[in-house]
Amino acid sequence: MMETKPWGTEWADALSMSNPEIDAEHKHFIDLVNMLNQEIASQQRDKDNILRIMKLILDDALAHFAHEERLFKEKTYPKAVEHAQIHKELIKGIKQGLEDIRNTDHISRWVEVGLAIESALVTHLVEEDTKYIDYLRTE
Repeated sequence: MMETKPWGTEWADALSMSNPEIDAEHKHFIDLVNMLNQEIASQQRDKDNILRIMKLILDDALAHFAHEERLFKEKTYPKAVEHAQIHKELIKGIKQGLEDIRNTDHISRWVEVGLAIESALVTHLVEEDTKYIDYLRTE
């Protein structure tokens, strides 16, 4: 199981999708979210750096979700449309978080955004991505 801490999430083999590319993308996304939360929690936090990391998270999510959705088509995953809708909602949340950070200097809001993104990621990996694992394993 994935261990969640207030300012960090660690990869666990139980989350493996049995697809090295998807696993690498998930690990990278976790690394970016951890980087965001570490920057927010640091005493030397830098709003420009936080915004840069948020943009990296957004770009990474867009690329990863597009990759997953291509795999859904290849593997004829029956819940592809529903999963793609969840991706759209996650992207919307990341974009909103980016705007929230851009538009405020309140550190408490930055913390809320960082934790919300971390929570959304963990929930998505555990509750949604694991639903398509068998489709990735089929040849």
